[in-house]
Amino acid sequence: MKILVIGDLHGKKPKIHFKDFDCIIQVGDVCDDSEFRPYIKKWFKALKKDRENTPSNDEFIIQQIGKSGLRKLEKDSLAVGRKILEYLNSFEKPVFIVPGNWDQSYGRTNIKNPDKDDYSYMKYFYDSWMSEKINPKLTNGLKNIKDCQFKNNEFNKINFFGYGLSSSYEDYKRKRKLKISKSQHEMLKRSYFNLIKKLFNSYSERKNKFPTIFISHNIPRNTKLDVVNNKESHAHGMHLGSSLARKFCEKYKPLICIGGHVHEGRGKDKIGKTLLINPGFGESAQVLIDLDENKCKVKSVKFFGNNKSHKH
Repeated sequence: MKILVIGDLHGKKPKIHFKDFDCIIQVGDVCDDSEFRPYIKKWFKALKKDRENTPSNDEFIIQQIGKSGLRKLEKDSLAVGRKILEYLNSFEKPVFIVPGNWDQSYGRTNIKNPDKDDYSYMKYFYDSWMSEKINPKLTNGLKNIKDCQFKNNEFNKINFFGYGLSSSYEDYKRKRKLKISKSQHEMLKRSYFNLIKKLFNSYSERKNKFPTIFISHNIPRNTKLDVVNNKESHAHGMHLGSSLARKFCEKYKPLICIGGHVHEGRGKDKIGKTLLINPGFGESAQVLIDLDENKCKVKSVKFFGNNKSHKH
């Protein structure tokens, strides 16, 4: 079986360079971010100058253009992402996807102001990451698009299981000490382990023991593939991968883990026997995996295109 892997697109329609494939994996972030970029550049500068007092990305943009301005940017972004998924759907092959942090698929939260304090900030994201599906506006009516968010999809005796949305490492034990009370610490700890439990339980419910390809929008943490190399970013030089994706690989040992988010991390690595692949960013960031599903063996991995620099 041949699998076409498509990296983060951020609104760029992919140019398909591999013509012979049986299915497609896309790692999320199909929606367009071009109209957001001027504001995000200002936000990065504010973070570098005063991280403690800089509001969240959304609140920062609202301060610039108001809530109606932000809603328009989001609507335009979704429309572009929808067109990309319509294009991938047209190949009449299964397209296995997870939502990325740009795909407006976050779950519900009772936190009204994530910038209020450290607890609100972390709890907001734990709630958001629990979402069970990609935004329906992106996928409704597209029969070949297979949402893998906390779901297992079978194809050619292979499990395709996924976890998207995460834009950083999820562990509440962060390098920067959180200013929270003892009770808040316990609540965050509970939220963190509930997220792990949801991921592990969702995978345990699969109906077979076929080899697994794990699709994580964010590549596992502390590998060669998750280091940010962008001097404009507040995260330059940091490992920005997912701690949950790493835990999943260490516990369940999938055959392959495919993730993106950290665009500069294009390439291969391993966690134990699990092959890690980050296809990179852009319309030509693609990988062709030739897999012998009967022998549970990866025959070859071919990368196409030069990686591009882009913010996450």
